[in-house]
Amino acid sequence: MSTLSRRDFMAGAGAAAGGAVILSLSGPALGQSGEVQVGIPAETSNNLPMMLAGALGYLKDEGITGRVLSTGGGVNVRQMVAAGQIQYGMGDVAHPLAITGAGKQAKVLIAIDKLATVANVMVRKELWDQGIRTVEDFGKWKKPDGTKPSLGVTRVGSATWLYGSFIFSQAGLIDNINFVSVGDGAPMLGAFRTGKIDALMANIVTYFSVLDEDMGRPIFDVTQKGAWDKYFGSAIPSQCLFALEDQMKAQPAMTQGIVNSCYRALKFIEKTSAKELFAAIEGKYMSAFKPEVAVREMEFMKPIFDYDGSITPEMYKNGAKIWFTEETKIRPQPYERMVDLSLLQVAKKKFG
Repeated sequence: MSTLSRRDFMAGAGAAAGGAVILSLSGPALGQSGEVQVGIPAETSNNLPMMLAGALGYLKDEGITGRVLSTGGGVNVRQMVAAGQIQYGMGDVAHPLAITGAGKQAKVLIAIDKLATVANVMVRKELWDQGIRTVEDFGKWKKPDGTKPSLGVTRVGSATWLYGSFIFSQAGLIDNINFVSVGDGAPMLGAFRTGKIDALMANIVTYFSVLDEDMGRPIFDVTQKGAWDKYFGSAIPSQCLFALEDQMKAQPAMTQGIVNSCYRALKFIEKTSAKELFAAIEGKYMSAFKPEVAVREMEFMKPIFDYDGSITPEMYKNGAKIWFTEETKIRPQPYERMVDLSLLQVAKKKFG
């Protein structure tokens, strides 16, 4: 477990934490040769559209068949897209921005959600009981020995660090926080449970684990519109589907098929209950989850998904203040260079 300063930065800025899977696809009906792969950061509900695209046969309808393979972490998805090892990726918008900033043009093709689901901030129950109920309360609190409160993140460059740093910067309290790298999942919960950290940045599963074990409470909850707007201003595109521009030009029909499938899956999510959504993928994806946990996660995500799939210039501008900072070191890119919604528009005309 290492302590991180505000200015620290390592490779992988903006990357989502967690495991990763890739969807290996072949598309003979599209007139394309070879195998196509779509990377997603993990078999979790914020990547549900692509899992449903496979489970419901939407990919097959586009002449695409495939299987899911586990490969690594969220940063790997971005790196593999950049290297041409996989052709499409799903992850934080920071991924295609970082690829483009490094010299290879990538494009955002469709938005998956409109809030960052890893931006929840949770404090230990002891602090909540002492009256620490807001971001400001936590930022102004001192440990009994007079030192700064510690906030657990997966690691520098992770989405948890990116959004945690932004929230406390917006509150004017960034210099009052001691960011601590604790890893994801069990290691993070262990550090929280034993008091090694005073608060943590929580993804959906961690959020529920903290509540279920009565270990703490949220002082920032992404589902609370008033709190979100206070710090972020309005909606931002977080999760997206992206590809290198070279790939789009090399396999235009395949790229359109991937976008079509993803859009159809978003529309299915919009009209379908969480229990039915899990039933649609059960036995194919998220096998590591207990059914009740998976359903609960999907219920959490339903109001967060972006069912239109579009990214407006205003949304992009709002996200820019998070992506293009001294901490991330991602080179600023204009909306027109990064966002290509032409394939989404074709999908909308075809599927409504």
